[in-house]
Amino acid sequence: MKQIAQIFGFLAICCSLIIYSRNDRKKLLTFKCIQDICWCSHYLLLSAWSAAATSALCISRSLVFYKSREKGKSGKMMLFLYLGLYAISALLTWKSIFSIFPAVSSSFSTVAFWMKNPKHTKLLAICAATCTLIYNLTTAHSLSVYIGVAITVSTSVSSLLLPLLRKKQAEEKE
Repeated sequence: MKQIAQIFGFLAICCSLIIYSRNDRKKLLTFKCIQDICWCSHYLLLSAWSAAATSALCISRSLVFYKSREKGKSGKMMLFLYLGLYAISALLTWKSIFSIFPAVSSSFSTVAFWMKNPKHTKLLAICAATCTLIYNLTTAHSLSVYIGVAITVSTSVSSLLLPLLRKKQAEEKE
């Protein structure tokens, strides 16, 4: 079961690499939904119930956002609805204090993709990855999650630092 779970985890990582290369919102959300299905399957096979529950909610979230075009009041209502559902999922799957980390991670991710400023999105992605790492260290113990977290953190940090490096190089040229 663990080997099959890892296959789903690596498929999810492949989807995450594809997601951000998409320029079309619907294609991005399609790959996000496939990624969420892979993570949900991954966590179900590992009996990591809290992460499986939040991943299932992420599938739902991807489908709702795929169908919705508005970010106004109804979009804000959906944001708060999913934040509440993540909290409920943590309570329903509670095994220890670490059961809250998938819900917090998914909350960070939901808010991150809601925000307009890419810098804030990247900072929240690092926070989400940290929560995922803590849950993985204490509960799921999955190699593919470690690799996925490493990719998320390294790409987010490098994309945050690259503009600073370019600015410094431009100042040095002057």
